[in-house]
Formats: sequence, C-alpha cells, structure tokens
Amino acid sequence: MAPHQHRITVRYGETDQMGFAHHANYMLYLEEARTALMAASGMPYGELEARGIGLPVRKADLRYRAPARFEDVLAVGVWIERIGPASITFAYRIDRPADGVHIASATMELASIDLESGALRPLPDDLRASLERTRGTD
Repeated sequence: MAPHQHRITVRYGETDQMGFAHHANYMLYLEEARTALMAASGMPYGELEARGIGLPVRKADLRYRAPARFEDVLAVGVWIERIGPASITFAYRIDRPADGVHIASATMELASIDLESGALRPLPDDLRASLERTRGTD
C-alpha cells in the first residue's frame, strides 16, 4: 500500500532568519500528517483520547536533507513501519513536489498509554486493525 499523502504549505511565521522552514516545525508537519493518516484509517486521534487512550511520542528520528522555504508546498508521506504490543512506529518522507526535491525523512515511535494512570497499555484491537490497513512502504 502506498504511503498516506498529506500536503502542507510552509507559512512565513515558520521560517527563520535565513528564509528556511525552522527545523522545529518539521515535528509539527509530521504530527499533522500522522493525525491525518489516523483519521483516514477510521481511527481519529481525538476519538482515542475520548476513550482514555494516549499515544505520546517516545522516540523521534528526523533527517534533514534540503531546506524548505516560505510558500513551498510539501508532500508528507506517512506510513506504519511497525506495530508492537503497546507501540506504533510511523515512517515519513517529506518531498517538494514542485521540483521533486527530497526534503526530509523521519521515524517516530509512539507508546500506547492509559491517560488516567499514564501506564503503558496494549494497543486496542480496533486501533491495531485500522492501522494494519494503512501499512505501506516507501
């Protein structure tokens, strides 16, 4: 299955003095794409929180390859790399479709927790099933 594609336009306030998208904003781009993937899979993140389930980030790896600039439209591809008993690892690829430049790649591992206690908990079966349907490769 192909990665879920999410489009983001770099806003002026997200750029630094050099005119590049500031590195910290890439984490927000990844989060936006990830929550869009979850909604498209039939399991919106807000629905999980309403059920008392949280998915905090416990590991992130981001590799910058080329700068993005104000008004660049970025295609953020996101897919499931691994589903564990109580964690999910998402993989990402950010490209600039206008010229085909590969901007960044990343992986992010999220833990499944009980929001009330903060304790790890197994991924719910319905979440696991919805995410299994979105598995893909780059």
